[in-house]
Amino acid sequence: MSLRAKLLLLSLLTLVLPWAGWRYAAQMEETLRRGQEAALLTTADVMSRVVASQPELLYRSRELREQFDAVRGDLFAPLTPGEPLLDGFPDEWPQPSRPVPGFDHAGSAVANAPLVRVGVHGRSMHMYVEVTTARVRFESPAHESGRYDRLIILTRDEFGRERAWSISALAPGPIVVRACSIGAPWTVLDEQAPLISGVWRQTTSGYAVELRGPINLFGAQLSVHALDERDHVYSQSTLAWLHTGSELLRQRLEQYAPEGVRASVVDVHGWLLARAGSIAVNQAPARYPGLHEDSEGFTRSIYRMLSTRSENPVRPYGLPYGMWGPPVDEARSGESRAIWFEEGAGEPSVVRAAVPVRIDGQTLGALVVEQPGEQLALVRELALTRLLNLTLLATVLTVVIALLFAARLSHRIRRLSQAAATALTPEGRIEPSIPGTSARDELGALARTYDTLLKRVQEYTSYLQTLGSKLSHELRTPLTIVSSSLENLASENERLPASAQSYLTRAREGANRAHAILSAMSEATRVEQSIEHTERIKFDLRAIVQDMGQAYQHSFTGRRIEVRTPEEPCIVLGSPDLIAQMLDKLMDNAADFAPPDASIAIELEYDARSCRLTVRNEGPLLPPHIDDRLFESLVSGRSSRADKPHLGLGLYIVRLIADFHGGSVSAANLPDRSGVAVTVKLPRFV
Repeated sequence: MSLRAKLLLLSLLTLVLPWAGWRYAAQMEETLRRGQEAALLTTADVMSRVVASQPELLYRSRELREQFDAVRGDLFAPLTPGEPLLDGFPDEWPQPSRPVPGFDHAGSAVANAPLVRVGVHGRSMHMYVEVTTARVRFESPAHESGRYDRLIILTRDEFGRERAWSISALAPGPIVVRACSIGAPWTVLDEQAPLISGVWRQTTSGYAVELRGPINLFGAQLSVHALDERDHVYSQSTLAWLHTGSELLRQRLEQYAPEGVRASVVDVHGWLLARAGSIAVNQAPARYPGLHEDSEGFTRSIYRMLSTRSENPVRPYGLPYGMWGPPVDEARSGESRAIWFEEGAGEPSVVRAAVPVRIDGQTLGALVVEQPGEQLALVRELALTRLLNLTLLATVLTVVIALLFAARLSHRIRRLSQAAATALTPEGRIEPSIPGTSARDELGALARTYDTLLKRVQEYTSYLQTLGSKLSHELRTPLTIVSSSLENLASENERLPASAQSYLTRAREGANRAHAILSAMSEATRVEQSIEHTERIKFDLRAIVQDMGQAYQHSFTGRRIEVRTPEEPCIVLGSPDLIAQMLDKLMDNAADFAPPDASIAIELEYDARSCRLTVRNEGPLLPPHIDDRLFESLVSGRSSRADKPHLGLGLYIVRLIADFHGGSVSAANLPDRSGVAVTVKLPRFV
């Protein structure tokens, strides 16, 4: 893994900052939620005690608490938010989210029984009745008594007194209300008509009646009977309990409900008896300016999605007729509880607390207090947005700076590595040029260490390169004295005993060998010096190869010399003498390795840009461990012989001459592995 990748992964660890900030914000929000829920529970408990001080506001009679059963067909009249318009249409009666009497036939034991919906507004009872019948006959003086469609409303108060009224119409429009007898045939009486008004509307399936009257007229029990022209009755067989919301209780709640809080009272069955106050969702901008800034922004939406809680997704349902679900159900069972609800079901985010309403240890209902959670959610979102924006910005800056630093650091390391790799030139010279030695960090110290090391190696290599000339200069005079002394001793041959002749012969051979070594070392030095002062001229390489090849055929009599040259000249810019010296070294090297009667081939080829001179010889292959060092000074791939020492300077001289001509030299084993080929590639002069 590269250094940049490692630093990138290391810089990504800064992402722990946004995570830690998010966790901190979540913990703070949890603490604020618990505090708000506890405060709301306290408010609800205080208001429940106020409600418990007037139990008559909860139930009009004790039987309603004990015997009311909406599934059986009992009726509940909620407090309507506004006064319904008497137009005969049910559009002002909202659909409940759970079964409520008067919206279907679930509680009726008789087919086509009238659907009855009731509601309370102020001191008036509103009623909507829908009847299904094939034919509607209106009241007319020509009709016989009772021979028309009409409604019979039968009521019973808490003292058991019953009253009945007949509701009819002369035509679609205002209704006619009369008092009538109790029970069939529901005879109209001459009593004063009650203060009931309403509208009769004909529908596609029958008719509908919407009416309004004082709430005290309807008593505690109620039944509605639909009579057709034949006095056939469509109704339930028994009176239904009539449970109503309490306007007085609503006014009582308004006195104690704090600002921005909505208070509701439900009975033990969950029916909504009263509601006061409202959730002040629009007060957050005034109290906390800037909370709604960019409320629909991209980052806010992302953070809102991340921080939205999935707990308690089910809201109490049934409004406006009742409240069921947590925490209302727990409060109706006698347990106080507060729950946070996220935005949904057409309502904002709220925290809802419910406590039981107890009288003498008995639970009579529940008091529910709701407070908007939007401002806390907005504070959370704003704080979390700012926190995460800052931490993400810091993370991005850290990653960018780390990448730039990694790029700079890797660039310095690559430069240092490249300088160390190229310190040794192809000619074998050491040219240290280490960058960044002035830096004061660890890389600068490493660069200075490399520079010092290479300079010492350069000094040592320079010493080795000049060692030959120094030895040649220092040893030539002593060897000359030794050689002359041996010659003088040989002139005294008659006086030497026979046993000393062998020692004299070996001494002379050793002196000659030392002279050969010094000559080879001096030759390499002379070649280096002569190359520096040689002038370049244009010459035909083909002619030199042909002439030298003919000479080699006579001088290397123990080898088969083959010369192959092109028909056209091959012009090269350089020194013909150095090329001839280079060929001599190549032929000497090939002849030393080639066995007797082996073939040595000299081949010259060229193309548009270069000339290639190749000398091939049969014999042993190149040792694998010196392929790259074969053309360096004092490197040899063979052992020295007593009559002809080898210091590894021949191919080194070949490389020096090739470099002088701007070319290159290489050695490789023949494809059939029968020998070795040394190729010198020189640029062609065009």
